[in-house]
Amino acid sequence: MDTGKNFEMEVRRSLKEANCFWFRIQDTNDVSRFVKKAISEKQPGDFMSVFKGTPVLIECKTSKRHTAFPLFYGKTRSIPEHQVDAAKQIEKHGGRAYFLIRRDISRNKEAWAITWKQVYKMYKTKSKSRKWEWFKENGVNLERLKNPVRWNIKKLFDKKL
Repeated sequence: MDTGKNFEMEVRRSLKEANCFWFRIQDTNDVSRFVKKAISEKQPGDFMSVFKGTPVLIECKTSKRHTAFPLFYGKTRSIPEHQVDAAKQIEKHGGRAYFLIRRDISRNKEAWAITWKQVYKMYKTKSKSRKWEWFKENGVNLERLKNPVRWNIKKLFDKKL
């Protein structure tokens, strides 16, 4: 399983413990395992949840790079514009949106939640990556829970909603 799918599985386990309604938004990669020529709309994120009456969109991103999170893979944005636009729209209509960014270093995984406004500003700088220190200073640190690895999403929701 690739590192991104591992993080999504960790978030799935985390949402199960967060006392909220949630579901996984299927993307083309998920569907193409069952249908040879799967085509789907661009998805706004990985998960949709509702916590205490507030809709919350969650998109998971991960990187194994030691010094910085890549903003691009070649010429392709690591956080697509349509996902930032979807996050902006859900907040316009009373919801919340978080981009969960995980630093996948063996035995030292860390994750932070950032907003679409922070993502938007990151891409305005024209740099190719963002140092992990930036996430530590500007993101909301997600508490890591063990056995199996998951993240304290409820604490994030309680703090921010």
